[in-house]
Amino acid sequence: MSITITAVTPTKATINGQPLAREYAESVLLPLLVAAQGKDQSGVLKVAQAFASAGLSLQASPMAMSVYRDHLAEQAQLEARRLAESQAHAARCHIPTPKEIAERKAERERKAQAIRDHGAQVRSQLGR
Repeated sequence: MSITITAVTPTKATINGQPLAREYAESVLLPLLVAAQGKDQSGVLKVAQAFASAGLSLQASPMAMSVYRDHLAEQAQLEARRLAESQAHAARCHIPTPKEIAERKAERERKAQAIRDHGAQVRSQLGR
């Protein structure tokens, strides 16, 4: 089933070429289209996506709203996972610049010097 929603205004919406009152489309037509899909989650999702992308409210159909909200949450989770994976791959493949190498070497030397100073302080306190 293909739903084409165009020319959405505050009072009217054109659905599949037929001008309808926006209130009618949101409060009557949406629940009818969702009910026609039955338990077909993908069909309900298509109806909900068509209405949501056109800017129409999904309030009249709790099932459509929950299916659409779940879909958006799943998409956000997938996108976050893809982003994390791409950042991990980028970090794994990172080639350090000479400046980064020098900074790491200076940090290692600073830590080593701090350890040597502490050891010398302990030895002097023990009288060795």
